[in-house]
Amino acid sequence: MEKSRLNKPLLIFFKIVVYSAIFYAFKWLTTVITGNSMPSVAFLLTVILLITNRGKLTNFIQTWIDKSFYQTLYRLKRSTDNFDDELNSTLEFDVLLNKCQAFLDYTFTPEQYTAYVYNGTGFERLYNASTNGNSNRIIEFPPDKFKGDLFEKNIRFYSASEIQEHYPDFVPLLASAQQADRQHSYFLPLKGTHNIVGFILFSNSLKHYIKIPEVNDFLIDLFEKTASVLENAQNHREIKRKSLESQLLLEIVKKITATLNLHDVLENIIDNLSALVRYDAASVILVDDHKKILRQTVARGYKEKCKKLISLKLDQGISGWVVQTGQGIIVPDVTQNERYYPARPLTKSQVTVPIISRDEPIGALVLESDTLDHFTQNDLELLTIFSGLAAVTIRNAQLYEDSLKKKRLESDLLIASKVQQTLLRKRVPTIDGLKIEVKNIPSQYVGGDLYDVFKIGQQRQGISIGDGSGKGAPGAILMAVAYAGFKSLFNEVDPVATTIARLNNLLAEATTYGYFVTYFFGIIDLENCQFVYCNAGHNPPVLMRKDKSIEFLENGGTVLGFMPNLNYTQTAIPIHPGDYLCLYTDGVTELQNDNDEEFGEERLIEVLKTNYGKPPRAMKFAILDAMKEFAGDTELQDDVTLVVVYVE
Repeated sequence: MEKSRLNKPLLIFFKIVVYSAIFYAFKWLTTVITGNSMPSVAFLLTVILLITNRGKLTNFIQTWIDKSFYQTLYRLKRSTDNFDDELNSTLEFDVLLNKCQAFLDYTFTPEQYTAYVYNGTGFERLYNASTNGNSNRIIEFPPDKFKGDLFEKNIRFYSASEIQEHYPDFVPLLASAQQADRQHSYFLPLKGTHNIVGFILFSNSLKHYIKIPEVNDFLIDLFEKTASVLENAQNHREIKRKSLESQLLLEIVKKITATLNLHDVLENIIDNLSALVRYDAASVILVDDHKKILRQTVARGYKEKCKKLISLKLDQGISGWVVQTGQGIIVPDVTQNERYYPARPLTKSQVTVPIISRDEPIGALVLESDTLDHFTQNDLELLTIFSGLAAVTIRNAQLYEDSLKKKRLESDLLIASKVQQTLLRKRVPTIDGLKIEVKNIPSQYVGGDLYDVFKIGQQRQGISIGDGSGKGAPGAILMAVAYAGFKSLFNEVDPVATTIARLNNLLAEATTYGYFVTYFFGIIDLENCQFVYCNAGHNPPVLMRKDKSIEFLENGGTVLGFMPNLNYTQTAIPIHPGDYLCLYTDGVTELQNDNDEEFGEERLIEVLKTNYGKPPRAMKFAILDAMKEFAGDTELQDDVTLVVVYVE
């Protein structure tokens, strides 16, 4: 390294002092030897000594000056070469950080500096002897504060007054970094090519050295290289960390996808979360679509009584906010967040991320810690990635569980369908003089239609048909109640209208509001050649006479089960040989085709007239064929029930 420009005036000054000292030494020596003061001789001897030993004397003075006045510079020179080699010897960030700290401790006293390293969200102080063991002090400093600041400029020393005057946004940072027992006078930002590395504060004792241009340039070059090497090490550490995290995520995903049982999947998620992020309590909260709430499904670190309490509305708590917004959040201090739901007294900080499947939040991962400001931005990012992978597994497990429930339901419905078909007999008992055909086609496994055909003695035939509101299981249950009620209430000596009125009161008491049954009941009396019926809001059956004239049987009253104690009337009409009676449910006339047209009563009557004279069985199939031709590939929208009666 070249000599400092401050050496020359100092060298001249000290040469004058030394030369004067030599002159007086010779003068004293001549006086002692000769007994007389001989200044001219002393001067001559001084000149001869200087001429013959000028270089050696100058080097001696230079060395003496350097050793006494530039001790720190020489220590830097001696340690720099080794430090340069150490900076290039490894890419491990923690190792390099220790080497940098050792270099600073060797070159400066602990009271002369304090170093901080940037961790992504703030600055963490490095330990040295002056920190009294407080090595983990962190100053929060979000990345958005770095824009347009001194970290974007070339590295140099900034005085405290310069920062206060030109960089007021950094005054709080400088104040936070000051030691309680002393003030720092100089601020040195450390920045690599792209990333913030940290900063070093120096005390005022280095003022004279920093103001020497050679020393200043030397230190700047050294710390520029240090920042660059540390930046590379940070990048290396980040790549290595992400690689390890990716491997860990893959291993965890393998574990949580090993089963399709939803409970086991959620248990695996909770158990393996600790390998990613350390926590004191954790839970998986899922959205209950039916009840519109958030329900804690599995948890660790909570008391049993707390587990039972964690059931929140969709807009309640931090979890509710995360599910609604689809954004993760870190809460450094839960007491400062008004959304926090206090389910665990020891919790001081929390991180929550949404579980999103196909852009739809289905729940949240919640991690809690007993330490303030425990979770980092890196934890949030890692948990967000993990929750995305977990969401796929959770959704697959939910779909698998739903499929199992559906299969069990289908199995139960198949059994129910068999029971229902047993109730609705395919072969019906008839009296002499009547031929009757029936057909029931449920639109689902079970239907809401019912019919009953039964003999009353040798001359009377009972016929009923009904349709419960709703399809599938609800309609089938309502049908079963109506069928059982009719069987229990029917008495062959009671008028038809009386039986219907009693059935109405039973259904009004047994069913909830909004459910009802349309019902038609009649008795054919061949001895008296009449048909007595009561229509309780059902599709009016069609009576076709021998001359193909049509009558609709629609008298009686309103639907059953709507309200109790209603009055119903019965009607008696004559019945003759050659008459057809067609009873049906709305699944026949309201059947739609691709053009949204309904089959309707007119088409039904046309089929009856076209096929007049055929047996009831042929008439039944003629109606079904006409419906099939009309609907094409369109599936049944409702249950279909037909009862065709022919009077011989």
